[in-house]
Amino acid sequence: MVKVFDLINSYDFLRSLRLCDLGVNSKMPDIAKLEKYGYKEFISFIMVTVFIMRFYHLIFLLFLPLNVFAEGQRVITASSPANRVALLELYTSEGCSSCPPAEEWLSNLKDSGISSQQLIPLAFHVTYWDYIGWRDQFASERHDQRQRKIAQYNSQNTIYTPQFVLSGSDYRTYNRFSSDVREIVSKESDVDLKLSLQQKDISNLDVELLINTERSNVKDIAFFIAVYEDDLSVEVSDGENEGELLHHDYVVRQIHGPFIQNASDTSFSFKQAVVIGESWKQENLFLVAFAQDYRAGGVLQAVRLKLQE
Repeated sequence: MVKVFDLINSYDFLRSLRLCDLGVNSKMPDIAKLEKYGYKEFISFIMVTVFIMRFYHLIFLLFLPLNVFAEGQRVITASSPANRVALLELYTSEGCSSCPPAEEWLSNLKDSGISSQQLIPLAFHVTYWDYIGWRDQFASERHDQRQRKIAQYNSQNTIYTPQFVLSGSDYRTYNRFSSDVREIVSKESDVDLKLSLQQKDISNLDVELLINTERSNVKDIAFFIAVYEDDLSVEVSDGENEGELLHHDYVVRQIHGPFIQNASDTSFSFKQAVVIGESWKQENLFLVAFAQDYRAGGVLQAVRLKLQE
């Protein structure tokens, strides 16, 4: 039996190759003339090199597009349950010395046994403590604006950190937290949400929120889509938390909305393009959508999905 190695090094085999069939856009050399002048070994070397290069190029073209196409077709969906889901918001800052205990309490909810069909937490980092000396890299003025809007809903004259907001209401009765969540979850939801995403490539998501408000009596409903990340740590070198290593969960990276429903529609959808930051860890990313009474501020329903299972 002829070995593959012997076959590849066979001059007769090399002469039988047609470079034009491998995609080389050049005229075939006159091998007979080259042989006459003693270039047989040189011809063998060149033809082996070209063959190997074109072979690996063909493998690359065959397999890479299949992988990209499969990744682009990845679609994930999540639907809200029949019950209302409680939304817990924490307004916090790395420049606030009172905030780390609140964030630790929030992080402990991951091990509490409460599912996303009952409770979805979000941590909004605000900017108004940055002036002290430490700039919170997760803070956004959009978070400041949302907190001020919540203050208006709750007839509050000031905003503060750390502040918890449970389903739209300023929340301070922490000793009753479990029973308060159970009370919200015991109610039937009048709003149905279905959140879906299609990952176009490693950093771009097409997100769609399907909504049904047929059973709801609320006239003006606002809808939001948020991206949050778990398991973040930051060494603080200035401000009130100087020298501390802070651990964060449920950190809102982006929030989109409000998307306002048309009063005449009870079944509709919104689409949103989401760009994932280079430093974000996709295995720790989640998408959240929630519906809020745009006049009174109460959160009517929420749903969550994980980018990577």
